[in-house]
Amino acid sequence: MTTTTTDLVALGPDDDLFTGWCEVWTAASLADRPDDPPRSGTEHVALGRQLVAPGGSRDGAHRAAMVDGAVAGALRVILPVRDNPTVAVLDVAVHPAHRRLGIGSALLADGVRLAAARGRTELIAEVDEPGPDTAGRAFALHHGWTCDLLETHRDLVLPADEERLSAVETEAVRAGAGYEIVTWRDRTPDGLLDDRALLERRMTTDAPHGDLPVEEEHWDGERIREYEASHVARGRTVLSAGAVRGGRLVAFTDLQIPLAAPQRAHQGGTLVLREHRGHRLGARVKVAVLRELQGSFPEVRRISTYNSEGNLPMVAVNEDLGFRPAGFLSSWSVRL
Repeated sequence: MTTTTTDLVALGPDDDLFTGWCEVWTAASLADRPDDPPRSGTEHVALGRQLVAPGGSRDGAHRAAMVDGAVAGALRVILPVRDNPTVAVLDVAVHPAHRRLGIGSALLADGVRLAAARGRTELIAEVDEPGPDTAGRAFALHHGWTCDLLETHRDLVLPADEERLSAVETEAVRAGAGYEIVTWRDRTPDGLLDDRALLERRMTTDAPHGDLPVEEEHWDGERIREYEASHVARGRTVLSAGAVRGGRLVAFTDLQIPLAAPQRAHQGGTLVLREHRGHRLGARVKVAVLRELQGSFPEVRRISTYNSEGNLPMVAVNEDLGFRPAGFLSSWSVRL
């Protein structure tokens, strides 16, 4: 591997260089998954503004790697504020034309420095792995990071098979008698807000996290509203479905649709409270939101989701609905 002279520049989402910073992410994404629409610049800008705005649940920083006056690499550091005070999340991307020149290593080292300066001792990063022997995995191993969680990336090609969908729905309705299914878009109904916050909190303790150094997150109604507003600002609409019993929300699922490129939707969180499991509520809410998607956004051609293979009930639901493996998403960590 050769090296090149790289200048690292601090920047914000409204700086002129940020357009080039976003273009690095686009080029890197297209190189790794050429058939998938990359995240738009609007999304990166909105997330960046959220990270630098005061009073939010996360803080952050951005760096650009400059080569000959152009942005060749990008770093984003995300710092939880309300919980996990020892954790930092690092995102690194290098333009395909500038890979294997030491740029990614320089950005990673700067991210570690920034995190350490904020008192963070446990660093986390994700690697998309569309196939074996990806550059991201080799990069993480080279720098001594440990793979703490491996999730299978599954895709559902749309329109969904109606016979399969109806069979899942019929069985789930029978198993979940006594539960009402409700749907909403972008904003959780006020009467369900506290229950939704509890479900998000439980996501951080009940869903598989492998050996990642993360603790329970603090969620309340205010943080839910922040989360919802961030999706709108990033140009997404979020379709949600929930299961209600006795007026309480006991299960939910989210489906995120990037409006600028709606061909692919992203499955967000899905969770059923432990005390309400065994009634196929996960399947029911997923079917409900899938029907809402196909009725309102027929242009969506694919849904992507990620599951640990150890999460047998959710893997079974996704397989029943027709999701099929399309690679992996690995989560890595290093302790300072």
